[in-house]
Amino acid sequence: MRVHVALTPADASGLALDGWAAIAVDVLRATTTVVAACAAGCVRIIPVTDSGAARERAALFTAGEVLMAGERGGEPIPGFHLGNSPLEFTPERVRGRTILLTTTNGTAAMLGAGSAGAGAVAALTNVSAVARWALAQGRDLAVLCSGDDGSFSLEDAVCAGLLVSRYYATRIGDLRHASRWARRLARKGHSADVDACLRRDVTDMVPVVEADAIVPGPAASAPLGTEGPRQKASCAVIGAVRAPTPPAQFPEGSPRTAGPQPRDVLRLALPEGSPRTAGPQPHDVLRLAVPEGSPPTAGPQPRDVLRLAVRPGGRFGRGARPPSGDPSR
Repeated sequence: MRVHVALTPADASGLALDGWAAIAVDVLRATTTVVAACAAGCVRIIPVTDSGAARERAALFTAGEVLMAGERGGEPIPGFHLGNSPLEFTPERVRGRTILLTTTNGTAAMLGAGSAGAGAVAALTNVSAVARWALAQGRDLAVLCSGDDGSFSLEDAVCAGLLVSRYYATRIGDLRHASRWARRLARKGHSADVDACLRRDVTDMVPVVEADAIVPGPAASAPLGTEGPRQKASCAVIGAVRAPTPPAQFPEGSPRTAGPQPRDVLRLALPEGSPRTAGPQPHDVLRLAVPEGSPPTAGPQPRDVLRLAVRPGGRFGRGARPPSGDPSR
């Protein structure tokens, strides 16, 4: 199955959606409002192009059966029953009613989705449910972001990314066939490269950009002996203080008792923005990683921080000195 994400209305222009599943996205606010209206018990929402079309359609309904809703430029349309705030669409207002909706950006995407073989409306409030719906369709998928007056919209792009990530969460291997470039590489005899590239979360390495080069990032571990003074730095663990945020990583299945366990991990946390030198620095900390939600015990707690101190005669990295006034010196 193919997936096409139109980040702006122009990206969807001329897109033939016959036989596809299409999802309209306008997080702020039209599709969020539609989700709220459906959850509140409305009969249907009919997207229309403008206020004139809404009034023409409304005349075809009996009094009290229909509500006109929408906005232009973020403001409610004069004479309409409702604006475009999801907070307005309560069961008391919309249950059992038909809603005629026109908005600056969102209703155009909804009308586009209506031309597909199957269409749906997504917002952050229902993103996982819509991803499940898309999988159940068994069709090629188009995600139609409403954008912002024809331009890119960050919130719609985030929602589209979440949709696609959930759509492929357990089906990464499908990219071998869904990706045009993957198919091309396979035809050229590079299937093994495709397989290697489609592995997920197999490393913690984060290459970072420094000046005009890309270098191994904080997860990298250089072989001992390659950086000289790093080997000679000597440290001891002293004292414990509270850190502002507990770490979430911990050894799977480690039982919690009165103190740290054999499989517990002490992780080196560098101060933000700290330049890396050849060895541990005075402000480096070791964070004790324990299971989230562990009950307090007699030993160190998840928010404890173990500070590093240099043993007498030990060496810091190049140019580093213990901080003046540091009580641990």
